[in-house]
Amino acid sequence: MLRVSTPSVVRALVHLLALVPLMLLSWRIWHEGWPFDPVATFTTATGDAALNLLIASLAVTPLVRFGAPKFVLASRRPLGLYAFSYTIAHLVVYMWVDYGWDWQLMSQNLLTKRYLIVGLAAFIIMIPLALTSTKHMQRRLGVWWKRIHRFNYVIAILAVIHFLWLVKSDIREPLIYAIVLIILLGLRIAWNVRQK
Repeated sequence: MLRVSTPSVVRALVHLLALVPLMLLSWRIWHEGWPFDPVATFTTATGDAALNLLIASLAVTPLVRFGAPKFVLASRRPLGLYAFSYTIAHLVVYMWVDYGWDWQLMSQNLLTKRYLIVGLAAFIIMIPLALTSTKHMQRRLGVWWKRIHRFNYVIAILAVIHFLWLVKSDIREPLIYAIVLIILLGLRIAWNVRQK
């Protein structure tokens, strides 16, 4: 008889939930046709998904410390990797759909638009975290693994700033993310102080 562990079920649910933004976008295109402004539609969908999944990955440990079952920890890595995948999609939409791989124009915009600078910085920092997300790398890096993966908070801060500078006028949605992130950071700092 096939036995399924609880962490496996948790990871399967994360896979399903993480694919929801992609399925919703596909459903919208199927029923409503190609969007009038594909750049805005695709960048918003992929950016929102990336930020939501990143914040969700940071919320896993606090949830467990506040009483959630420990098997919930199994969702942290897939959430982070899906956040990275949607970030790549977000970047591809910008480079391909918006600028048609025009590297000269993209580099010019990078120098003039600050939200692009922080967004790119967040993506670059994400790369080593994604590459070291395996259990093999966790064992190999030892104590350094935790230190490296604390940069998730830096990435989240940069992502929220990217969103805040991008929207310019109506900042209500990025402010909600900022408040949630401040709470998560506050909890992390408080627990670190107690351990010392």
